[in-house]
Amino acid sequence: GLPRGKRKERAQHWVSEIGLTGYADFLPRDLSGGMRQRVQLARSLAGAPRAVLMDEPFGALDTQTRATMQRLLIDTWRAHPTTIVFVTHDLDEALLLGDRIAVLGGGGLRAIVDVPNPRQDVDRRSVRAEILENL
Repeated sequence: GLPRGKRKERAQHWVSEIGLTGYADFLPRDLSGGMRQRVQLARSLAGAPRAVLMDEPFGALDTQTRATMQRLLIDTWRAHPTTIVFVTHDLDEALLLGDRIAVLGGGGLRAIVDVPNPRQDVDRRSVRAEILENL
């Protein structure tokens, strides 16, 4: 593994990256749900993995915190690109975060839908319709 000083440096970098400067010494029980999700995001990306699996990470968050976390994920991914497999049952969340959406149902893969980038409302509507056809 990394030497202790390097681990501490990396941890401080990620605490800053996810907007939790000043909270590094807090225990998890002293953080809000959104703050804990930020820590999970940082932990999953800190080792510079080739891929990350996120299974409904924002499902338990309130609407405002969820939107904040979605924006943070997009910004963090842009700064540190890696493959993210993001599992969600929320079609709008999939359209916001995904470049490619795998539609599952009936015990298998029903469709793979590419999401145009940059996204425009007209594109999003057509992709949404295509996904709904496959449900």
